[in-house]
Amino acid sequence: MNGMNLDFVTVDVFTQEAFGGNPLAVFFASDPQAAPLTPQQMQRIAAEMNCSETTFVLPPLDSANTAHIRIFTPKSELPFAGHPNVGTGFVLASYPEAVPATGRLELTTDAIDGGQQRLMRFEEQAGLVEVAVTLDAHGKAELATIAAPRPFEQRSGHSTQMMAKALSLDADQIVAAHGGSTIVSVGIEFPVVEVSDPAALAACQPQIETFRQLSLNAQWPDRQADNLAEAFLVYVYCRTGATQVQGRMFDPLHGIPEDPATGSAAGALAGLLAQQDQVQGGARYTISQGEEMGRASRITVDVVRDKGQIQRTHITGYCVEVIQGTFRVPGK
Repeated sequence: MNGMNLDFVTVDVFTQEAFGGNPLAVFFASDPQAAPLTPQQMQRIAAEMNCSETTFVLPPLDSANTAHIRIFTPKSELPFAGHPNVGTGFVLASYPEAVPATGRLELTTDAIDGGQQRLMRFEEQAGLVEVAVTLDAHGKAELATIAAPRPFEQRSGHSTQMMAKALSLDADQIVAAHGGSTIVSVGIEFPVVEVSDPAALAACQPQIETFRQLSLNAQWPDRQADNLAEAFLVYVYCRTGATQVQGRMFDPLHGIPEDPATGSAAGALAGLLAQQDQVQGGARYTISQGEEMGRASRITVDVVRDKGQIQRTHITGYCVEVIQGTFRVPGK
């Protein structure tokens, strides 16, 4: 059986410079004349691309939406992630002809300043993700903002001692006021751990065997995961200002030894910080990530907190296109 050709674009996400930020591969798999990709094919393509995540743009199930998006790490599928949505929104705003024929893409113009945005809505396992891509004066995509698909949630995480062991740190390098780690989510769960200073952050070295001993299971957070969906990962951060944060994310069990920029974790972390800071109304947090990897990233998160609850979370970043190409999918 003959294979098929898939067009794709790669972008660096959460940066304004090529070779920074977090690379993302976006595949256009919405050709109604082509045989649909199987999940197994998508997973193998993602493993071949070897980015932190790879997305596939598919026809929406509901024509009121723009596309159905599936997100894969090199080893597994995700229900939601930040940098894949920011990057996929940017790519579709840059190539509106790649939006599935049954999908909806809106163009809005601000009545005051005349600025334009392309508005999209993505169907994902975690829910609907709203995306707004700002266009520059020449109509070129500039930066994308996504709304988290689920409300902010938090629960107790892993012990200080276990986190110190997992990260090769001394226990006193972890800010124990928060009980070691807190598991937070706006669509996908992350244990987040605050460390004392940038030196402690730089010293983090994940211990894979300890990661394998842990789980995201709510009942036994310090017990081994039963499946890959519960496999342990961790977002480590230190505060460098009132609303400035520096972070690192380690997820080796899903094929991501270290991630240059993690929008979903940044969004959930901003909610946690807004709760700790007892924000009234809106707050903007800026998260820097990827410096240790030579891929500096900058993530902006806007949260609204009212009556003690996080009401809205928006994650924003710039993107830079790097590659346009065709991927040959072998036949069966």
